[in-house]
Amino acid sequence: MALIAPFRGLRYNPDRVKDLSLVMAPPYDVISPEGQRAFHARHEQNVIRLILGEALAGDDEARNQYSRAGDYFRRWQTEHVLVRDATPAVYLYQQTFQSHGAGTLTRYGLIGLVRLEEFGSRTVFPHERTLGAAKADRLRLMQACHANLSSVFGVYPGRILELDRLVAAAEESRPTIDLTDWDGIRHRVWICQDREAIGRLQAECTSTPIFIADGHHRYETALHFRDLMRANEKGDPVQTQKRPYNYIMMTLVSAEDPGLVILPIHRLLRHLPGGSLDGYLPQLTRQFAVERLPVPRDPEAAASALLGRLRQTQDGTHCFGLYGGDERAYLLTLADERALEAKAEEDKPPVYRRLDVTIVHSLLIQGPWSRHGLGNLPDDAISYNHDAAEAIRLVQQEGWAAAILLNPTKITEVQAVAEAALRMPPKSTFFYPKLLTGLVIHPLMPDELVEI
Repeated sequence: MALIAPFRGLRYNPDRVKDLSLVMAPPYDVISPEGQRAFHARHEQNVIRLILGEALAGDDEARNQYSRAGDYFRRWQTEHVLVRDATPAVYLYQQTFQSHGAGTLTRYGLIGLVRLEEFGSRTVFPHERTLGAAKADRLRLMQACHANLSSVFGVYPGRILELDRLVAAAEESRPTIDLTDWDGIRHRVWICQDREAIGRLQAECTSTPIFIADGHHRYETALHFRDLMRANEKGDPVQTQKRPYNYIMMTLVSAEDPGLVILPIHRLLRHLPGGSLDGYLPQLTRQFAVERLPVPRDPEAAASALLGRLRQTQDGTHCFGLYGGDERAYLLTLADERALEAKAEEDKPPVYRRLDVTIVHSLLIQGPWSRHGLGNLPDDAISYNHDAAEAIRLVQQEGWAAAILLNPTKITEVQAVAEAALRMPPKSTFFYPKLLTGLVIHPLMPDELVEI
């Protein structure tokens, strides 16, 4: 079962930081090198110094971005830049944002602790593969700070009625945190310390599975950190199970929330099998219906035209946009379903083979590439971008041969793949907007117990 718990969050002190938007940042893994420098420059106490510190000349094993993060973290608490809530709580989180084609949307989440479970327990489900180097990086940071600095993003099926009730009540009151970030997204947080309400939440969540949307590396790192801590624990085993390192801070969002947006991640091809668009298109006609779609040269307008057609795709139909430069664009609709059985990850079950991202890689990229005897795809053959207009601009101005535009992966597909104990293909989902880092931090205090 999913076991959730309140915690005493560590938050920026509004008496010391007047404009909280200046000390926030996105999750570390979506921050570019340019963004890293920009967030360092925004404020001397920006959370970037904790989650993604700069490497400096002269750094060594003892003195580096991880040790500096630990120093900042401890100093900011001593100086009361970060202050801890006196009572365990759960935090109600609202994000209001603009979504292309859908206008203004609002997403609601519950920030609380979730007990760490192995993935085989069928309580917490991953959907992405993870990389060893990224987990090693996050482990060093966790060991330096002993905290969950950023929230994992979890999605649960159905509704939590008590949470809906708490959200409705909270909206009638003034939030504890209310800020607008650099992208115009509004973030509001209310604190709930009502033990009876929290108890009802906990009872309602006992049979609720959780699907990780974002934060796979941090979740798996927390599992590793937990095991390291348990190995050194010599106390009562019952008490050990209640130590904070057995839990991770997570923001839980309903799969039915109208504000749960998944953006597609489009593919850019450095070279086309066949050498050109004219050599590539004939290879597709056995499996796809190919429709020429004239588009304007302006990247925004071209992206809008292609994505508009993709959105009209009926359920069960696999349709893709292909942009090849100038005003050459095509709608590619899979016409031969047998190709899914013959080519698209034949060792995987249908729930995986019928993903658009699987079909793109198997039938539009890897298949034509292999037929030309080109061997394995080189590392620089493909790039990814969730901004369709930017992908088209890169074809026009940066030498990329073509862009393949996709419809977004559905949350039901994410859940189905995860429940089948599979991981999605690389770059399958981009949940938008990202959770803001710096709103609440979960300190892993070695002498405390989680209130269950």
